[in-house]
Amino acid sequence: MSYATLADLRSNLGGQSGLTPEYVAKMMHDVPRTTVVDRTVFVLQQVAGKRVLEFGASGALHDGIVKAAATAHGVDRESTSDGRVEGFDLDDPMQAALPISDRPPQIIVCGETLEHLSNPGWFLHRLKAQFAGIPVVLTVPNAFGKAATGHINAGKENVNIDHVCWYSYTTLKCLLSRAGYTITAFHWYGGEPYTAEGLIVVAV
Repeated sequence: MSYATLADLRSNLGGQSGLTPEYVAKMMHDVPRTTVVDRTVFVLQQVAGKRVLEFGASGALHDGIVKAAATAHGVDRESTSDGRVEGFDLDDPMQAALPISDRPPQIIVCGETLEHLSNPGWFLHRLKAQFAGIPVVLTVPNAFGKAATGHINAGKENVNIDHVCWYSYTTLKCLLSRAGYTITAFHWYGGEPYTAEGLIVVAV
């Protein structure tokens, strides 16, 4: 069957809004009402005094984690000369984390990392298998934030050329669930709710 206009398609879907009960059940998802937090402050509060494994260990957040944590094992795209950060491969970042398995972390941070990985589901499955029960703090850009959507009408995408995906609350929750994680805390960071720059979740 073909449709001459968008109105015809909506009418076939059901009602003026075009949202049938089946469509709503499959496609419309509640997003928890929550607060907007400062990303750095939130993460540092989570890691204070703990042994930390940090993926995406660079910049001011990493410097803060090193100061706040009891110990910090960092892995990132490139290793540092001081030995604080070990290099990892975007296809298999867990290889750089395995050497610390004899003294496991008390908390894991994945700051702006998941959207860069070639196989994020595989990474999360391996992370869960290696460090079961250890909370993971993940931060990712918000696929529906103003930074992501504000330039589309001008024919531009405002996105890091190294990203392979951006997440929403629902897609991140689904990915984590498939890897065996449950979200225990969720916040936006930066901006206002539902136009925020990114998401922060704590998952176990």
